[in-house]
Amino acid sequence: MENYIRNFEKQDMDFLWDMLYESMYVEEGKPALNRDILKEPAIEKYLKDWGRDTDRALIAVNAINQPLGAIWIRLFSKDAGGYGFVDEETPELGIALIPEARGKGIGKKLMREMFQLAKSSGYKAVSLSVNPQNVPALNMYEKNGFIKIGADDGGSWVMKKEL
Repeated sequence: MENYIRNFEKQDMDFLWDMLYESMYVEEGKPALNRDILKEPAIEKYLKDWGRDTDRALIAVNAINQPLGAIWIRLFSKDAGGYGFVDEETPELGIALIPEARGKGIGKKLMREMFQLAKSSGYKAVSLSVNPQNVPALNMYEKNGFIKIGADDGGSWVMKKEL
């Protein structure tokens, strides 16, 4: 079955929240995070009041339009930056796939499309935060041109990709 990448639509909002939850790394053998974590200010700011002029999201779907994954970018101000904050001109990127869709090249497709969308929106780079113990994600980011530029307080790496 063929997969497609399409623009975010309003009815995708619940799925985008699901993908934000899926994007949070939990170490092997540790219990899953409580979904209430999505209500914490440091987390909810990634999607709260979605739809600003600078917000961008893409959804990967299968042939019958079932969502498989999402990628999104959002700008933050210096005083309200996210975990992967670099500067006020560089949007932070988030990406996640449903478990059944992982390892099939869908994430790579989503990234390629988002890089084009971000570039056509006038951005020169995108950034993100990744726990270096999340080896599959780290490898994917490195293969797609992200470079470590720092670390946050929790030990996660801040990575940036020039567009």
